[in-house]
Amino acid sequence: MTATVSRIRRADVRVTAWLAVIVAGVAGCGNDKSDATPSPTTSSSSAAPSSTAGAENTAASAAALAAYRNYVRAYVTASNKGDYNAKLDRFVADPALPTVRQDLLIKFQQGLITEGEPSSTPAVRSVDTSRRPFTAEIEDCFDTGTWDVVSKKTGRSVRTEGQATRYVVTAKAELFDDGQWRIREVNAQRERPC
Repeated sequence: MTATVSRIRRADVRVTAWLAVIVAGVAGCGNDKSDATPSPTTSSSSAAPSSTAGAENTAASAAALAAYRNYVRAYVTASNKGDYNAKLDRFVADPALPTVRQDLLIKFQQGLITEGEPSSTPAVRSVDTSRRPFTAEIEDCFDTGTWDVVSKKTGRSVRTEGQATRYVVTAKAELFDDGQWRIREVNAQRERPC
């Protein structure tokens, strides 16, 4: 088990370094370069983290970010298929899980699905590995410009005119006892463009 955790942590460090390069190169979402654009940061509640704590924060940041991306991917796939029974509990947990399932069920009941793919540029805003369970806060510039809610029967868009398509989404992730990071809270802030 310890060897597996060590291998996962080393892989997470490599992923984080790769993600930092990509996020730095993108420097925002879409073509806008707004001050509200999330930037990758990691912090802990300790003032001067040791190299072990720094490595732990880096690994936690990468794992939390991967959990968020997996959550978004699984949700989009379920929404595009109209699958309200999708297996999402690998990536999302209470209190967010029932809300996500309810959203999918309501779309299904109303005969709605989604088409296309959203654009997402998440970054870890903070991470806390000073106590268990480890937690992380993520901020995303979520763009639904190419991801639309449509009537399954007619294929026509049901998007509300004037509705924001690029906005900030915040999420909280937590490391569970089974070693899996899951998203516990998701908040779409449509009033906050990015």
